[in-house]
Amino acid sequence: MICLICGMKVTSRSFDFNKYSFIEKNTEQEIINCPFCGVSKVYLDNQKNVYNVEKSLLDKQTIKILDNAMKLEVYNGEFYEEASKLAKSESLKKMFKDLSNIEFMHAKVHKRLGGFSELPKLHKPDYTRHNTDKLLLEEANKREEHAVLFYMRNMSKVSSEIVKKVFKALSEVEKQHIDLTNK
Repeated sequence: MICLICGMKVTSRSFDFNKYSFIEKNTEQEIINCPFCGVSKVYLDNQKNVYNVEKSLLDKQTIKILDNAMKLEVYNGEFYEEASKLAKSESLKKMFKDLSNIEFMHAKVHKRLGGFSELPKLHKPDYTRHNTDKLLLEEANKREEHAVLFYMRNMSKVSSEIVKKVFKALSEVEKQHIDLTNK
């Protein structure tokens, strides 16, 4: 199966990638979510084309929103990368690493849709003030809530129905991440 959102192929060898970023886990017999970007199985198909848009058909506002979405996901991906190093619990380290992979895949989706040449290089804050697993989870939860709000707020502002569908799919993933980080 191919994910219509991220374009990755889900196989018997990849079904459990990023498994620590899911509450309900994929099995080889039942794929519930794309293991690469986290969207639900309704976006997995062999017959349809991966969601894409022609950049020339996007208005300036949509391109700006996609740029901001890409930056948001890189920012969160980098946070999770650092959190995976700072966490004390082995299970949290794994979860944060997998969440980082998912968020970076979201950034790559926005990069493709917006026709951007590369992911942005952002200033990396010092996250060492989050010196307990509880503080890392609280920060993660805030970021996921912010991401959901970002997608919901901007869904009506983009000019492309495809981008709206992608935002809806990714906001559902971020909602799952809220539940995951609300420990």
